[in-house]
Amino acid sequence: MKESLQEVTEAEIAQFKKKLKLLKKFKGKHTELISLYIPENADRSNIMGQINEELSQSSNIKSPTTRKNVQGALRKISNFLKTIDFKIPKFGMVVFSGNVSEIEGRENIQLFTVRPPKELKTKLYWCDSEFHLAPLLEMAEPQEFYGIATIDKNESTIALLAGKKYEILGHFTSGISGKHQAGGQSAHRFERLHEEAVHEFYKRIAEKLNMTFVQYGDKLKGLIVGGPGITKNYFLNTELMDYRLKKKVIGVIDTSYTDESGIRELVQKSEDLLKDTDIIKEQHVISNFLSETVKTGLTAYGQKEVEDALAMGKVSSLLLSEGLEWMVYKFQCNGCNTIEEILVKDPLNFNEKTFRCKKCGSEAEVVEEIDYIDFMLEKAQKTSTEVKIVSVETNEGEQFLKGFGGIGAILRYK
Repeated sequence: MKESLQEVTEAEIAQFKKKLKLLKKFKGKHTELISLYIPENADRSNIMGQINEELSQSSNIKSPTTRKNVQGALRKISNFLKTIDFKIPKFGMVVFSGNVSEIEGRENIQLFTVRPPKELKTKLYWCDSEFHLAPLLEMAEPQEFYGIATIDKNESTIALLAGKKYEILGHFTSGISGKHQAGGQSAHRFERLHEEAVHEFYKRIAEKLNMTFVQYGDKLKGLIVGGPGITKNYFLNTELMDYRLKKKVIGVIDTSYTDESGIRELVQKSEDLLKDTDIIKEQHVISNFLSETVKTGLTAYGQKEVEDALAMGKVSSLLLSEGLEWMVYKFQCNGCNTIEEILVKDPLNFNEKTFRCKKCGSEAEVVEEIDYIDFMLEKAQKTSTEVKIVSVETNEGEQFLKGFGGIGAILRYK
């Protein structure tokens, strides 16, 4: 299976995860969202026969609205499979269709396709109030994790780095006074009580670290510990941490803080240790794009500018934000059979029934709906252009979406 994953580009995996996040949001008003899992070697006649059978059975649905939505979704799936001539990609394909309108009584039947990054072994037809995503979500689970912790005598923060983001798992305070005043006690007794309190705090942090990270086993690629002064070193020299976790320590780094800003600082200062992680790769991608924009001007951004540069073969590296939820619709005219592509930037509020053929003015039917990123990926492959999908989970990714519209390119030449 590892060899199979190597044949899928990072951009395709990022697009796969982006689609799953979108599909998880949709909830049908009734049992009207259809999921169709098609393995690569699926029998065409069997699949089409099942769709026709479901279309026939749907006439028994009592609710007129639900019946109309289910039939509309099934027809969309049938038309799509005919349009692509049932050419199923390697690893298979999953087709989702249904009324995704959030407004009661309004119809907005959409079709989505997902190409899994691993071989799809399940053949499945599922109709429910939500799309059936469990087999795909399992494929999308991160395979590598990093533990991050900051600590001093007063507080500690623990986080888990997976993919392009870190998640704060806990923030702890010791309650120990920073001022060593014995008061009515002897200085020696005060110092002993203070050391016991610090030890108990360290013990609490070690237990949390053990409980959190040991369970990841080989998936945990490293633990990085930070904090001001020598407290972190003293903590690591105790026997409180599980020996399996101690072996995972790949860096001990000075930071100014031990709260969430300390975690952020620790990630930034661990660039060399985390150079192969998605979060650092994304920072480099955006940094390189900004640098080229300022220093050489060999960049383009904005939909038209980037599409024009791509069509001319100028683009070396294409950057697309996963925040782009645009769709490309292929319409076929019912009158003159002309095929026309249009870009829709707000597909959830787009009424395809209002579209008319520009050539003859007749009504047209949607024959294919393509996610804009998939559309651009296909164009980029034709010109051997590298594609980077930029998340919206990092500060850099959010800046790229807001500042550059979520689409940019580094050019080979002007």
